[in-house]
Amino acid sequence: MPEAHDGVPTARTSTKYACPKSADSHLQRSRLLQQMAQGDTTRLILIRAAAGFGKTTLLQQYRDHCLTTGKQVLWINLEPADNDLPRFLRLLAHGLQPYLPVTVEPGSSPRVEDLLELIAASPRPFAILLDEVEVIHNTEVLELLQQLVELLPAGCVLAMASRASPAIGLGRIRARGQLLEIRPGDLRFTPEESMAFIRNKRQIPLRDNELATLYRCTEGWIAGLYLASLSLKDRDDHAAFIASFSGSNLELAEYLTEDILMRQSEACRLFLMQTSILEQFCVPLCQAVTGRSDSATMLEHLDRTNLFLVPVDSQQQWFRYHHLFASFLRHALERIHPDMAKHLHETAANWFFNAAQPIPAIEHLFSAGLHDEAARRINQHLDTLIDSGRTRLLLRWLDRIAQETRDAYPYLCKSYAWLLATTTRMKDALQVAQRLEQVNGPEYAYVGQVLHCLQLGAIDQAEECCSLGLALLASMPADEVHLYMVLASSVAMNLVANGRYDEARSLLSTALQRNPRINVSFLRHTFSVNESILDLIQGRLSNALVRMQSAVETPHGSGQLKPHEAKLSLDIFHGLLMYESAAFDEAHTCLSRCLYFAKQVISPENQIVTHVLTARIAYNKGDRTTWMRCLVELEQIGQQVGSRRLQCSAWLERMRVAILEQRLDVASQALHSAELNGDWDRPDFIRFANEVDTPSIARQRLRIAQGEGALAAKSLRQAIEQARHWQHVRRELKLHILLAMALDSQQQSQEAFQALNDALRLASHEGFLGTFIEEGERLAGLVQRWAVVGKPRCKELGIEPGFVDDLLQHLGRHADVNPGEQDDNGAQQVLTGREYQILQLLAVGLKNRDIAEKVFLSEFTVKSHLQKIYAKLDTNGRTETLAIARARGWIA
Repeated sequence: MPEAHDGVPTARTSTKYACPKSADSHLQRSRLLQQMAQGDTTRLILIRAAAGFGKTTLLQQYRDHCLTTGKQVLWINLEPADNDLPRFLRLLAHGLQPYLPVTVEPGSSPRVEDLLELIAASPRPFAILLDEVEVIHNTEVLELLQQLVELLPAGCVLAMASRASPAIGLGRIRARGQLLEIRPGDLRFTPEESMAFIRNKRQIPLRDNELATLYRCTEGWIAGLYLASLSLKDRDDHAAFIASFSGSNLELAEYLTEDILMRQSEACRLFLMQTSILEQFCVPLCQAVTGRSDSATMLEHLDRTNLFLVPVDSQQQWFRYHHLFASFLRHALERIHPDMAKHLHETAANWFFNAAQPIPAIEHLFSAGLHDEAARRINQHLDTLIDSGRTRLLLRWLDRIAQETRDAYPYLCKSYAWLLATTTRMKDALQVAQRLEQVNGPEYAYVGQVLHCLQLGAIDQAEECCSLGLALLASMPADEVHLYMVLASSVAMNLVANGRYDEARSLLSTALQRNPRINVSFLRHTFSVNESILDLIQGRLSNALVRMQSAVETPHGSGQLKPHEAKLSLDIFHGLLMYESAAFDEAHTCLSRCLYFAKQVISPENQIVTHVLTARIAYNKGDRTTWMRCLVELEQIGQQVGSRRLQCSAWLERMRVAILEQRLDVASQALHSAELNGDWDRPDFIRFANEVDTPSIARQRLRIAQGEGALAAKSLRQAIEQARHWQHVRRELKLHILLAMALDSQQQSQEAFQALNDALRLASHEGFLGTFIEEGERLAGLVQRWAVVGKPRCKELGIEPGFVDDLLQHLGRHADVNPGEQDDNGAQQVLTGREYQILQLLAVGLKNRDIAEKVFLSEFTVKSHLQKIYAKLDTNGRTETLAIARARGWIA
């Protein structure tokens, strides 16, 4: 079987990527093909209609057009198993390999970021054609498709055929003029096309009036015409048949399918209905489910007679039915043999268990209504499912099991409780924990206490969380793994919030040594994030970046997936680090795919970072609609879960933008709303999502804008001393920046430059850029003026000169440096500071990956800088670039 749940077939070129033949493929829909071919700005073509409207045919004709005009094409027939993100990534990587700039290792599952970077860098125009997109419902895969649309190189296009509108942000794509949408009305056959199809292709000699009647009944629905032609083919009473032909599209399909089905033998009809309960099937599975020994012969017959059988692997060992046909067959099975489906699902479950595939097996148990057995089997495989990060799947299953059934499995109940607690369903989690204690005794009382502790941390009751949590961790049963890890992570972050850094590091270290399973569990990556948070708070951005890169590259154990549950916190925090490094596109990529999932978790940090930074990046790109939507969502989530900090964060970002736009009355009102929800704001308390975004910091920013710089400076100096005391280095950096702006607003230039010296000294060695850039034009002008006198003294001041160049570039400014003071022989007049830095590293023979590590950028960003260097020097590669640079005296 193709690895329908956790993998992808190794060879699928003849079916998965093959363009199918269609009943009406001879009809050239020229009016639609012309639209599809002419859109110069089109990145996405969406062919959306119900089953049978000719979506696949049109997609096939577009494919032929692309090949005729010299554009390469990748065709993919999608199926439900492609909802698995690693599988889908392997599928794309394998299919796109001829168009990618580097080779992807066969069978490997590239990271989303890596594959998107390779696609964006493709030197050849191509089209990706996806058929049956309606089977894709996994939000991770849908988000990947959305990112793919955004990153496609010029001349490339993604074309989709789907029964429903995919959730990939169509409104935004449409607003940018990048979407061509072909709807059902566009796909309906005209009377002339219907006549050509029935008479020429199907060779049925209908009269004009009979054709007109048939056209009115089907309303140009292509499948209706085709299915009608199947019945008309062997009939003489055409007029009578057409006169009785009526009903909605779906009813029409069911009627005609039944008409076709009844022409099959009794054995074939029963085989079709019995195997319809299977998403995919092979000969051994069919034999087990039907009890027949001639399953191979039966499948050959179905394939030969085109009875909606679709192979799903190139060896044609595994098959599925067309989705509409399968749905009808299951309905027929229930109607004709009402008690058979349960037995069939149970048999299929046993087959999959014997094949060591518990996930489809448990799904069949649920379909059979065997919830008790499903609970037993889930309990049996629980550790493996949790360690591999299948927590959302587990929640869906456990939600379907009755409370009385769960009572028999304490471990199941305990896991259900903490899984609920990690989402926004804390009330449900506490009820499960209470029931667990009532049914199984006081030895499980600690579960409810752990949940209460998690709740305290989520609402910023940090001291109470630490006090209760440390006591619980000390007394927790030795065999408790997952609940211990979840609690340890929460307590560690609350220790950090209270400035107890050494205790937090000690707790994380102790927790990781508690059980060997921890190092292969997806929870291990949560601990990596926690350690990196400590680095960021204490100003070690480079350490945090290295740690995150290591976590991203570390596998989740042998053969395990890297599902979203394991990566959510990691991706969100990595997005924050990218933002601080001014890698805004990469930050947006990380954060946008996490935005939907962040809404469903209990962590305020994840919710705030994703919403605020996504909003901020959108605003910088001129997308005010997304900026506003993200902040409204964040405020609503805060109201729903009772988090004042979430609501406060939304108002703080509104205020920041109002100041940038010089709407100070609006900014003042926003600050008032933020302060109403700012009871958590105090010097000794810190959460990384609000480390540099608090009401007190925002108050000083507004005072500066209002001309009250002296008052702001006084408060900022006091806040700087407090930040130093608590080792809040990142916060101290922000406060120095604001102090420089406050002093500058009072025409105290020398004092302002001194404060900026302190900020640049803290930032330059670690690469903090985002915290400068977000302050806008007021700071940009100050930095530019500072650079005239300060840049020549960078070494003396302990500031990295290359950092200042990079900062000025991001701020849209250029330093006025005297020619005699240059130390790069004129390179600065051509290259930016970052480009010159990369050129120097290139000169010592470093590869792109090594350069990326040195300058703390992604390899893709380094490639982008190199392309700019080549363009500026009009060279074709490294060798020629280095030769010219040496000739000009830029490098040794």
